Amino acid sequence: MLVKSFGCSFIFGTDLPDQVANNPSQLTWPAIFSQQQGHHYRCYACGGIGNLAIADSVLQEIALDVTALFIVGWTWIDRFDYINENQNWSTIRPGSDSDLSKIYYRELHSEMHDKLASLMTIRTVIDSLRERNFPFVMTYMDDLLFDRSCNTTPAIQILQDYVEPYMTQFEEKTFLNWSRDNRYPESANWHPLEQAHSAGAKVIQQAFDKQNTNGH
Repeated sequence: MLVKSFGCSFIFGTDLPDQVANNPSQLTWPAIFSQQQGHHYRCYACGGIGNLAIADSVLQEIALDVTALFIVGWTWIDRFDYINENQNWSTIRPGSDSDLSKIYYRELHSEMHDKLASLMTIRTVIDSLRERNFPFVMTYMDDLLFDRSCNTTPAIQILQDYVEPYMTQFEEKTFLNWSRDNRYPESANWHPLEQAHSAGAKVIQQAFDKQNTNGH
């Protein structure tokens, strides 16, 4: 089977030793998982992008109607994707010094919007994968996606209830938090390195063996 992965830098493999220029790493947990399964592997992840751009990439591949196992790693919900003047995706991220970023986070950004937009986007991808009966594994980086303590509405909670059962965690944690709890080395840019990805592939393998990959 063909395995296709999607996400941000944590799926792309930024800062891993074999990652060069625009070539994704073959040392990430999705790549290792695929190798252990004996599957061909293609990575469509891109560092720094947001959930809307990730979803677009997944949906583009779903539209090809080629059977594959989809691995999707959803990123932080406060990233904002938009189409630039070249008709390509660009992403606004917190901490950027650009004028556009400063305006967005000062005037337009809200956690409630982030939750609603990301959850609606993720549900669309889940439903599209299930409609085509494609197996999939989904993980996420941002615990705020399922936070119910503040900045929430009944609509957000309905979406959380729908989406959360489809998410695979690393021993009930995000990949980064799990890696840090295990004290695996990471780069200066918060990217877990080879040891974490090798161990993470084993966690995903165990979860994969137990779950129905095209259902809850």
